[in-house]
Amino acid sequence: MDPDPLRCRTRGRAVRVLFLSPVVPWPLHSGGRIRTYELLRGLTQTNPRPQVHLHCVLDPEPQQEPRFEPGSLVHAFQGHTRSAAPLTLRLNSPPPVRWFHSDSLRHFLNEDARWEDWDLVHLDELLLLPYLPPELPLPLVVHHHKLDVDHAEALGQKGSICSRWRQLEQAACARTQHHIVCGHEDAQRLAERHEHIRPHVVPCGADTHKFQPDGRQPVAGRLLFLGSLDYEPNIRALEGFVPQLHAARARDARLHLQIVGARPDSRILNLLGDGIQLEQNVPDVRPFLGAAEALVAPLEVGGGSRIKICEALAAGCPVLASPCAAEGLDLVPGEHLIVVSDSNGWPDALVELIQAPATARATALEGRERICAQHHWPDLAARLVAAWGRCLQNPTEKPAPP
Repeated sequence: MDPDPLRCRTRGRAVRVLFLSPVVPWPLHSGGRIRTYELLRGLTQTNPRPQVHLHCVLDPEPQQEPRFEPGSLVHAFQGHTRSAAPLTLRLNSPPPVRWFHSDSLRHFLNEDARWEDWDLVHLDELLLLPYLPPELPLPLVVHHHKLDVDHAEALGQKGSICSRWRQLEQAACARTQHHIVCGHEDAQRLAERHEHIRPHVVPCGADTHKFQPDGRQPVAGRLLFLGSLDYEPNIRALEGFVPQLHAARARDARLHLQIVGARPDSRILNLLGDGIQLEQNVPDVRPFLGAAEALVAPLEVGGGSRIKICEALAAGCPVLASPCAAEGLDLVPGEHLIVVSDSNGWPDALVELIQAPATARATALEGRERICAQHHWPDLAARLVAAWGRCLQNPTEKPAPP
């Protein structure tokens, strides 16, 4: 393969990308928005800098200040208002497809798009696939922030919904062999279902300049949970973790949990009290990381905590995580973080953390070095550019195995 397929295909000029997203990557209150925003920001540091034309489905409610400022992030930006999905789409598609429906975006792609203005199309979520015209004149890359089929099945969603996700995934893999996933585990799962593809891996990361370990003053026994508090995997994680915390508190009452996030579900509110407190809509999570003995990531479904793990380690905060939460990251259990393999093993892990904190703090130091080396957003953006280059060079060729 040519060492720089982008330069070869584009004759040295910057690659021009039509970047389609179901949300504006702002404000940064969810893992998906953070990932998209940071990858786009990382692209501004590549040379030549890709010309990204960002088209997003707008949030139904006006943004609070500060507003999204796309000028420094992308070459061009256009928002599309949400609208009611047609009946056929509501009946035959997974719910998120209709939740983020936009007649404006559909009309743009099928009637107004000037395809000669771009070199490739980047679809930032599988759910936008139905928007594309049947005959797309450009190479296509599909970005899976998570594998929606696996996510729906793990949440126990209705069989009809899981089936619709499978059909959508099958359609995407029939249209392109170039798919971006967050980890090697997801790459293997997708490739096992669709043998003709070998996805490109672009893991999650952290802004290692913003998140620094300087000035940490952890409060003894303070555990921190970060995340969107209306996200079902996070709700289930906390519902499962809190009884384990109470068991640990019976052995050492210094242990207490600080939950930091936005839009708390009533099930989260029901967990508060007795060593558990909530901080909502904080402008900056870094002070909370600096005051925490450790970040806990007890997820059993989904990978929404991966960015939080990267940010915590970059800030020098130890991490205790379930295997699911740490999946997709280039981190070694026991060396960069503490993985609690058994869901019933949390009490022992928490008591050990507070009674012998030196071990966890040592993993955090090693963890920060690994995050800086392997999970710095500009470096991950370069991997995204490499995936685009491979797609441009061989739009129909199988990517190399991960």
